[in-house]
Amino acid sequence: MKNKTLTTGRIQQKRATRTKILETAQRLLQTQAAFSLEDVAQALGISRATIYRYFSDVDLLCAEAALSFQVKQPADFVLDTQHLGLADSLAYVQAYYNGLAQRHEPAFRKYLSVVLAESVKQGSGASLRGARRLDALEAVMRPYAAQIEPANYERLKQTVSVLTGIEPMIVNKDVNGLSNDASNDLLQWALQMILKGLEAEKVGTGTAGASGKASNS
Repeated sequence: MKNKTLTTGRIQQKRATRTKILETAQRLLQTQAAFSLEDVAQALGISRATIYRYFSDVDLLCAEAALSFQVKQPADFVLDTQHLGLADSLAYVQAYYNGLAQRHEPAFRKYLSVVLAESVKQGSGASLRGARRLDALEAVMRPYAAQIEPANYERLKQTVSVLTGIEPMIVNKDVNGLSNDASNDLLQWALQMILKGLEAEKVGTGTAGASGKASNS
């Protein structure tokens, strides 16, 4: 959205129109693989000129629409997992984001394609992604920080992130030929194996008690 458009004239009305454009794009993302700005304008009942005042490119619109789906915040995960141990809390975050990616697969694939295209333009060092998964994982891991070896804390968080979301789902479906359910099973198994490895390492160093407490719900 061109910021000037939102800061001049009837601001509230323009913000409402922008919200409706995003909501319409979200509906189209769930029902068809490709569409144009004209398709969004027609579905919403506004003119071509109007939608171009808000979004100059359909890829930018799709990327923002994909990100606008309701996503839980870190505080929500803390509340949801307060009765769980570390292992079950990590599994909960993984299941949430994997389910989100599957429910909105066309939208997230579109978003990922836009981000990858933009990364080619800006270079691999450009920061183009948010960190929702890492923030959620940090929130549920923080209470157990003392029970995880410092050297393993960030590695565990980053590894669970790798096993979570749209990217591993694409690999499992497009490369491994798995269904959604089979993909979920594989990713859950991988997380369990990693946690068992950490537990075995703690047994070897004489700190198994902390690991057992963390992994029981």
